[in-house]
Amino acid sequence: MKAARILGRVVCSSKVKSVEGLKLLLIQPLEWSGEESGEPIVATDTVGAGAGELVFWVAAKEAALAFGGNSLEDIPPVDAAIVGIVEGVNFQDWARSV
Repeated sequence: MKAARILGRVVCSSKVKSVEGLKLLLIQPLEWSGEESGEPIVATDTVGAGAGELVFWVAAKEAALAFGGNSLEDIPPVDAAIVGIVEGVNFQDWARSV
């Protein structure tokens, strides 16, 4: 999973049937340290995320599978899906011995 910040919403006047009703958001991919990582992309929202929130997202096949479905007609043709809203990140030095 990857981190991103929600930049805003994307509105399309027409789209394929399996994407109708899905919320599309513009996200800025981030390193978990908070630094920007690449160009903004469009992702579908599965959790009700909003502008400015830190989220985690998946790409490729996993993005389409996040919507479930029983057949290929049920699975939307998406490359990125937001699957969680991040409430906090705790960095620890796991290599350090106690």
